[in-house]
Amino acid sequence: MQLRDQMQALAVTTPHNFSCAICMEEQPVDNSVYLECNHLICRACTRGHVCSKIEEHRFPVLCPVCMAEPNNHRPGAISGFLVQQIGVDERQYAIWEDMELSQLSVLLHCRQCRRSVSVDKEEHEESRLLSCPLPDCNHIWCKACQKSITVGDPPHSCDGASELDHLMKQHGWKYCPNCKTPVQRDGGCSHMTCISPGCNTHFCYACGEHIVRSALRGEIQNAISVHYSVCKLFDFPDEALGGGE
Repeated sequence: MQLRDQMQALAVTTPHNFSCAICMEEQPVDNSVYLECNHLICRACTRGHVCSKIEEHRFPVLCPVCMAEPNNHRPGAISGFLVQQIGVDERQYAIWEDMELSQLSVLLHCRQCRRSVSVDKEEHEESRLLSCPLPDCNHIWCKACQKSITVGDPPHSCDGASELDHLMKQHGWKYCPNCKTPVQRDGGCSHMTCISPGCNTHFCYACGEHIVRSALRGEIQNAISVHYSVCKLFDFPDEALGGGE
């Protein structure tokens, strides 16, 4: 009975071995690294794998055993805590921190001050306009077309449509009600004929309303007479039949 008890106590204190999934060598369990994906790898193999991926600037660093499994579509990843435990040097850990940070941020380059700074990746993806976060710059530009934006200017559009609309409202210019061609009257009556080929739209420059779309002189004259008999913004009905600009 005493011998049996001694054997049981010895079995408890005897270190257990395991077979590393990478080098296949039998090693003490104390020399193992237990990954979150439940794979057991020796510290030397884990460190060698992590260091090689750090030098290659590959992130995330995935479990090598998971990557070797053909049907594993959700491989485990090496955590930052584990990288600290396996003992990489300061230079390598600095690279690791930069790679970790890159998952949450993006490097923003300002074309005005010629400097770069890391900004929140989610905010960057959601923003339509970008602003240099440096306090002595504050340059703003469009993420899509890279055009600079001035505070107080009309709302920006990459194709200039918003700016044109703002300018037309400032000067009281009108769009053709059919094809939306911008029209500026520089004299004459308020009857306007669209200059866009094939449009043949006639409209009132005073109220902006559509009069008629036709190339027939009779139809045009009748429609003009009807419109200017009811148009409240037109003050000179005798000019209505005088031809448009």
